[in-house]
Amino acid sequence: MAIVVNTNMSALRIQTNLNAATSTMETAMQRMSTGSKINSAADDAAGMAVSSSLTKEIGGVKVAQTNVQMGSNLLATSEGTLNTMQKNLQRIRDLSEQAANGTYNDKAKTAIKTEIQARVDEIKRLGVSTEFNGIKLFDDASTGADGISLQVGSGATADNIISLDSSLFESVTASSLGVTDALITAAFTAGAPASDFTALLAGCDTALQAIVDKKTSIGAFQNRLSSASETLKVQNTNLTAARSTITDADIAEESANFVQAQILQQASASLL
Repeated sequence: MAIVVNTNMSALRIQTNLNAATSTMETAMQRMSTGSKINSAADDAAGMAVSSSLTKEIGGVKVAQTNVQMGSNLLATSEGTLNTMQKNLQRIRDLSEQAANGTYNDKAKTAIKTEIQARVDEIKRLGVSTEFNGIKLFDDASTGADGISLQVGSGATADNIISLDSSLFESVTASSLGVTDALITAAFTAGAPASDFTALLAGCDTALQAIVDKKTSIGAFQNRLSSASETLKVQNTNLTAARSTITDADIAEESANFVQAQILQQASASLL
């Protein structure tokens, strides 16, 4: 082996190894401190591109989960109001059936009519005042002919939208349900025939059935939204796991790399 003076090749080789060990230590420290093995595009260009796409999808899924919950809350608000209307209508029907009995005098019937009218007025008030986040829930003009659309997916296609039918938000008043002021007035007019009470009872039955039909539709959409929510939870879990596989650092592995590089660095420094 030649002996030279100007160039110390052994030292140069040791310096190269020292630099490599130092670089490995720095990379390991960065990954352990950030918890991510991709801290710049240079670390893994393809991995960063894929992880960015996954991050976008995860963000969209989380927003969609919130949208679904908001939709469920809207429907629950609507159903709660309909439950109250149903109780009032049932009481109206009970009172009407009670007044139809010939054992009540005009004074008693007037008292019954007063309660019926009060409950009718409450149904009207609920139909006008019930709202969710500024949206009138029983007002066709507020929701439009197409109802309410819920964005339940991260994509921009129609497959990611659930449309709540406009029939859920049709105007709800006592008269629109079948219990009109004319029926009440006719039934409680002195000397009115029994058929007038029969007509009022039929109106109550029509109103109760309309409420039940609307609640049934709401329940169907609630079940659909519940299914969409479960699907979004699974998607979020799987997408997050995929991103973790690409971007998250293995701390045990990085610790081992750090210790190995540290030993090599110390050995190189000692040799120099």
